[in-house]
Order: sequence, then C-alpha cells, then structure tokens
Amino acid sequence: MMGYRDKVRVSVGVDVALALLIALGLVFSPRSADSRSNRRDLLADAASVRTIAIRGTEDVEMSRTDDGWAMLSPDGALPADGSRVEAFLKAVDSVASMERVASDASSLAELGLGSGRGRRVTLSGDKGASLCDFTLGDYAASPGVVYIAPYGGTAAYSVSAAMASYVLGKRASWLDLKAWTAPPSVKDVQELYIRGRIAGDDGADRIFDYTASRKGAGWVSGDAELDAYRIEAMARALSSLRGDDYAPASEAVGATAVAVEIRLSDGRSLRLDVEDRREDGRYAVASSQRDRRFYLPAWALNEALRTIDELKAADGS
Repeated sequence: MMGYRDKVRVSVGVDVALALLIALGLVFSPRSADSRSNRRDLLADAASVRTIAIRGTEDVEMSRTDDGWAMLSPDGALPADGSRVEAFLKAVDSVASMERVASDASSLAELGLGSGRGRRVTLSGDKGASLCDFTLGDYAASPGVVYIAPYGGTAAYSVSAAMASYVLGKRASWLDLKAWTAPPSVKDVQELYIRGRIAGDDGADRIFDYTASRKGAGWVSGDAELDAYRIEAMARALSSLRGDDYAPASEAVGATAVAVEIRLSDGRSLRLDVEDRREDGRYAVASSQRDRRFYLPAWALNEALRTIDELKAADGS
C-alpha cells in the first residue's frame, strides 16, 4: 500500500507535469506564435540617432548638436525644441510590435501610403547610416494605431500611433521659439524699462514711456506706486514670450517700435526690440539672447505689455 510520502511525491510530480504542459501550450499556441512574429523594433536605439528628416507637406531636417538639436534651413541653422525631438525619438523607439496588414503595393494607397502620399521619416546615425526609414500613412480604425510602410518595400504594418502626431506636426512645431534661451525668474527682475508704441486691439496706439523699479516689497515708477500683482504678471508674460516662426536671415531689419529692457538682480540686462507691425499682423522681434529675429503674434505682444496707467495701484497717482 502506498505510503503518505509516496502519495505526496506522486501529487507533486503530477502538478509539475501539468504546469509544464500548460507552459508549452502557451508558448506554442497560435496566438503566442503570432505575438512573437509581430515583435519588431522600429528603432533599435534612440540615442544613436544623429539626424532626422521628415518629408511630405513640409520638409523638416534636424541634426544633433553639442548642446541639443538644430533645424537645417536654407539660410542657416535654427534652434530646435530639444524636448520635443527627444520625446519623438522615444515614441519611435517604443514601437516594438508591428502587425502586417498588407503585402503588395496595390494595397498601400488605401492605407495612406501610396505614391505621393504619407510622410517619409528617415533617422540616421553616424556617417549617415540609416537606422530607421519608413513612410507614415493614415490612422487605422482601431484607436491608437497608425499604418506605416518601411521605405523601399511593399509591405505595410499597423503600429502604435504615439509618434504620429509629431510627424504630422507643422515645421514650426519643431522649433525652439522661446524669446529667451534662459528665461528670467520674476523674483530676479529688478527693473522694467519700456519705451515706444504699438497699436492696440481697438486700433488706438498704446504708448509706453516708463521705468518700473522694485522698492521694498512693492514696485514704483517715479513717484507712482504700481500694483505688484499686475507688474509681476507682466514680467512673467515677458519671460514666457514665444514666437511662431523665425524671420529669414536675409530680411531687412525694421525700425524699433518698442524697446523692452529687463534688468536683473545680478546686474545683467535682457533686451527686446520690437519692430512695427507687419501686414500679416505679427511683429518681428530681436532678442538679446537669440541670433535670429522671430515673429511674435500681435495678441501675444498686446497681452504681455502694459501701459503705466494699467499698472498703477488703485490708490496710486
């Protein structure tokens, strides 16, 4: 008769055998086989990418530099938004599964991948070696999925759409268009010097001719007491100014309509020279921290600048 220990050994052996059979079933099941066949990195290593080219409605070319990324343009390099570029590369690098949805060229058009359609993305490494080259097509019916086709082939795949919004973004979305390379902190601003005039939303001129200075815990301009909340809100708006594109290097510099100087606690000064309003409603602006003039929308400038009357405290003179 089988003893207690023998029964335990037999029971354990049966359990191990069943577990092994289940594991083998999972590994060799059709679904598991399909999953393995779909595993494919779109980009092996984001850190090895040195250049990015996106061709389609607007062509974009960017190159890694010693301190970030730059966009190539006919009249010189422009600062690219490094955080956006790195987020895009991370999104491409995260694609680790590609499901084949078409195998011949005749099927590409209906996926937004036919001739003259889609946007081609080429990521290259050192010495121009291609690391990733594909065309981005339409979004799939399934949420969070987009179609791509490796360049030079006839097959198409569905992949995660996390990187699609970057590829489809406008050229200017890749640019670092902040007015300052090192935006000043409001607490470091000691004086604001503003001179000039611009047209307001109602068409009437808004005139600026004052210097606002910190005094103790408050702000003054001459003998007038200023509203600290309002002036610090203006300083914050000036610090966060962002254009919508860079001006061509060949464009003639216009006359200064408004000069803005931000004087800091460490003795440094930052300067903006705003030119007259353009026909397209924007202002060309030169920043002391940028090599290239940029265009600033009229609404952004009107919201950032305040006249002395708009800054005075309620009981100020």
